[in-house]
Amino acid sequence: MRLGLQGKLISAFMLILSVALGSTCWLFVSQSNSRLEDIMGEQARQISSALALASKPSLAANDATELRTIGQDLLKSRNILFVAFLDHTGAPIAMSSRDPDFSWDSLPFLKHRTMALMQVYQETAPVLGRYAVVTAPVLNVSSPMSGHDVPTTLTPGAPEAGTKLLGYVSVGISQASEEAQIRKINYWAVLLGIAVAIVSLPFSYLLVHRIFLPIRELVTASRRISAGDLDTSVAVDRPDIIGELARAFNDMVLKVKQQQDELNDANQSLAEANVKLAEANEGLEAKVVERTTELEVANKRLSSEITEKEDFLRAVSHDLNAPLRNIDGMTTMLLMKHREKFDEDVVHRLERIQKNVKMETDLISELLELSRIKTRRQKMEIVDIRALVQDLTGIFEDDLRSRRIQILIDTELPLIHGEKSRLRQIFQNLIDNAIKYMGDGLTRQIRIGCNVRPQEAEFYVSDTGIGIEADEMSKVFVIFRRGRNTVAQNVAGKGVGLASVKSIIETYNGAIWVQSQVGQGSTFRFTIDGRHVSSGKPKTAWPGGTAAAAATEAAIA
Repeated sequence: MRLGLQGKLISAFMLILSVALGSTCWLFVSQSNSRLEDIMGEQARQISSALALASKPSLAANDATELRTIGQDLLKSRNILFVAFLDHTGAPIAMSSRDPDFSWDSLPFLKHRTMALMQVYQETAPVLGRYAVVTAPVLNVSSPMSGHDVPTTLTPGAPEAGTKLLGYVSVGISQASEEAQIRKINYWAVLLGIAVAIVSLPFSYLLVHRIFLPIRELVTASRRISAGDLDTSVAVDRPDIIGELARAFNDMVLKVKQQQDELNDANQSLAEANVKLAEANEGLEAKVVERTTELEVANKRLSSEITEKEDFLRAVSHDLNAPLRNIDGMTTMLLMKHREKFDEDVVHRLERIQKNVKMETDLISELLELSRIKTRRQKMEIVDIRALVQDLTGIFEDDLRSRRIQILIDTELPLIHGEKSRLRQIFQNLIDNAIKYMGDGLTRQIRIGCNVRPQEAEFYVSDTGIGIEADEMSKVFVIFRRGRNTVAQNVAGKGVGLASVKSIIETYNGAIWVQSQVGQGSTFRFTIDGRHVSSGKPKTAWPGGTAAAAATEAAIA
């Protein structure tokens, strides 16, 4: 990584050259050694064959002295290391050797017998060094006309039929001198390769330096361009890839110059637009200040109106409740003091006055609470909806028992982070409506459940009551609106409960709607934003299904 591209190219060139020279030297050395072995082996074969012919009379006479003399004469030659003569059975006769300690056991013939005849064996000895050994048979060829010798079938390597085996001669030829010459030649070849590699190093540097000249020109031009001189171009006219790179570089410079001109024009236009935008921003800021001032005034006016509304409601509540309390007190006093003096019709009318006074007082309280739902939030806490429903089941226990109605919880109900009293008001009003409008059907059930999704929790309160007519379902959440059928008209109510439920649910970013069929019942569904749904587990265990109605079933029984 630190050499750079030029250094890498020079290193790669030298590596290829070194590999090529090393391979050539290795091939030369290996072929030279192989050729030397072939030459020396052939020389050993020729000497052993000639010696077999020369020693035939002496072997025929088994003259060891004569054979030793022949061997001593041959040792005077430069390359011959030893000469050994054996009879036709392979028994030693005579040996002449330059090494006095050379033994007969070193002869390959005695190990391989006839398979070693005329074969070249490469051997090594401490004194003689590396040498080649060839063993040749000494044969006496019978005359064709004599007819005395009967041809016999011989094994491979044995003499042919019609000849007589007199013995064997083994000759050892030294390779030391020739190997020394080969080593000297190899040494000079390696030195020549190293010299070529050393001479090639500056040549490769100059070559790579010359190849990178156009690239250096491109680098110089790039630096001038980065300094802002967009009139720079590279004068490189070559037919190769570097020429294409130079032409592409010049085209790039032209395009950059064009884009720079366009960018300057765009910047000028942008500057003009910024001036206009600044002027517009000044006007916008003035409008924002004006609108903010108006919004603050409106907020103050709205706060004042809310305060006035609450003061008005309190005043109305007080002004309406005061005479109602007086009427209630007067009727109560009349009934306590003069009940026995009044006839039944007067007592009945006074009691009706008391009931109407209580109804109107409750209505005023509910209207006052309805007006405060969205303006006065209560304490937020974690509410266990299941525990809340079970508590309401206990409150409605008498009505549920008397009318034989079951409350069933279908699913696990989640924990809600909200106002406990107002969440309680939702379920209390819905359960109370379901009880009031249950009717006289055989199946009397109120089912409560919830489907929790990531964005919201959808609750439902379903009953098997009298149902709601289709044209009335869109009006049930309007204050003071009640059902028009005969059963609904006979049910006591003020028409405020569902309107309060709708207002409470809207404070939790939810919605409420009803699904109903006349004679089959109604299902009120409402949603609460998922941000108000707690991830914890309810403390009240969920037994599920019909088991949840155990309290009401026991009450009915």
